[in-house]
Amino acid sequence: MTDLVHQLFEAHVAHELTRFKNNGYKQTIEEEVSAAFDWAQTIKLKDVVTAQQIIGIIDRNVVALPVAGGVTELAGEMSQKVLASRHNKKTALQDIFPRKQYDDIVDKVVGLEDLRNDLIRRFVTSSLYTQQISEVLFTGIKEYMLTENIIARKVPGVSALVNAGRYTVNKIIPSIEAAMENRVKRYIESNLENTILRSEKSLIRFFDETRIVDTAEKIWESESKKKLSEYFSLIDPNDLEDFIIIGYEFWLHFRKTPYFKGIYTELVKYFFKKYGDKELDVILEDVGVTRKMVIQELVEVLSPAIDKALSTGYLEKRIRERLASFYLSEEAAALVSS
Repeated sequence: MTDLVHQLFEAHVAHELTRFKNNGYKQTIEEEVSAAFDWAQTIKLKDVVTAQQIIGIIDRNVVALPVAGGVTELAGEMSQKVLASRHNKKTALQDIFPRKQYDDIVDKVVGLEDLRNDLIRRFVTSSLYTQQISEVLFTGIKEYMLTENIIARKVPGVSALVNAGRYTVNKIIPSIEAAMENRVKRYIESNLENTILRSEKSLIRFFDETRIVDTAEKIWESESKKKLSEYFSLIDPNDLEDFIIIGYEFWLHFRKTPYFKGIYTELVKYFFKKYGDKELDVILEDVGVTRKMVIQELVEVLSPAIDKALSTGYLEKRIRERLASFYLSEEAAALVSS
């Protein structure tokens, strides 16, 4: 490097450094962001990226990229910190969940009558519910027949045995209860459909608009003033960590399913259908990103890093290495020589 080239090199390095010293980088950030926003007014989304490129990014970084074990470990540790936080003892549920939002949710639930009735119908016709209600009916009817001495009244001589206890009846005359069980089961089976229908109608009447509003009001009165620590005390930290692991394993499976791929592919294509022919600044405006916001946040985030890079000499080192490739080139030497 000749003396002249060296002088030019040093002058260029000094010029670049002044753009960062004494908060000069703030002006640089403002200029570059403003220029980018002006450019965004002339460039359409489809001019800089395609739907397939975005889908590829999701494929590589959301679906295929291994999730580091440290992520789940950190999530578990931070969730336990939340449970043990001192703020839980002085913060009530109503402090973070305003009454207005609660009432809005209740109003929405009240308005979903068709959905509510459909859920009740699905529940009462499920195999789990039919098994449970059959068991409850069977046990109730059988116990009633025994405790009310119906068998003793109909069968002479059994009264003393029944009074002596159900075990005695089973031991001495096992066929009586067996016959009774068969009859009760046949009765329940023949009437189960009507029982389910009555149960459905009863639940629908029970969960009417007035009952939902009254119940919601009572829940708010009894729960809203409780401190968060009262709720969190019911959660064991180890159980919470187990749920995080379960959620992590579910995500590992779900992200590779055809359903997930179909959903994000459909959403990306819809986004490009809506915004592909629109300028970038229109998209930024629609999602609430402004020029002032970007400048402010970049200055806030980058300021400490830039100051540290200057004070340690790292920034000057990077500037020198970037510029040196030009000033040490044959092209630069030829220009100076000419």
